[in-house]
Amino acid sequence: MTVAARLVQIRRFLGLSQKDMGKRVGVSGTTWQNYELENASPNAHVLAHLSGEGFDMNWVLTGQGDMRGGGPKLETKEAGFSELGPRELARDEIGGAGRHVLVPRLTLRTLEGETGGRLTVEERTMLDTISFRRDFIERDLKTGTTTLVAVEMPDDAMQPTFNAGDILLADTSDPQLRGSGVYVFASGGALMVKRLQMKLDGGLTVSSDNAERYPPEEIERDALDRVKIVGRVIWRGGRL
Repeated sequence: MTVAARLVQIRRFLGLSQKDMGKRVGVSGTTWQNYELENASPNAHVLAHLSGEGFDMNWVLTGQGDMRGGGPKLETKEAGFSELGPRELARDEIGGAGRHVLVPRLTLRTLEGETGGRLTVEERTMLDTISFRRDFIERDLKTGTTTLVAVEMPDDAMQPTFNAGDILLADTSDPQLRGSGVYVFASGGALMVKRLQMKLDGGLTVSSDNAERYPPEEIERDALDRVKIVGRVIWRGGRL
């Protein structure tokens, strides 16, 4: 079953038309129809809304686990459904001991310089949370539950690997360059997701998979404070 088919299942579970479903998650009926036709992928705001209503994002994006995942029971529209906000899902705390983990979705606000030899982001603002199964994080991603952040791919720089709007999970346990890979980082006040590779002279190569539109950039060693690493990308969810 595809992501689109699972979105159809969610809509039918709620007993809504495509127009009403779109209104429910803050998009037009046509946009929701495009999700179901696989002409578009739901962005982070739509996924966060579905998570806030108790749908398991691990199930929505991968098909693993249960649709509802033990979240708050929802009534159908005909039975008088009442809206639930993201905070009302939080029976499991962020990084808590429950079956599900609420991973914070962050935006970057204030950037500071180098601290303790690491390029860090001093202040991050939580927009909302997305629910994932604890066993998926620990068994499949093989990482801790308190060090993950979710971000939305901000542009098409990493196409075809990632699409704009894809949800990415980044491991922030050690926010520094740990070999070449795809990293979430900030530079010039903007959030970016690109490949980083350390050069032999201590400099850095920043490259995009969409190299035609975004040519590689070389950053010299004495200019590394331009790059504030948030974490390394270890998972993506979105349209395949």
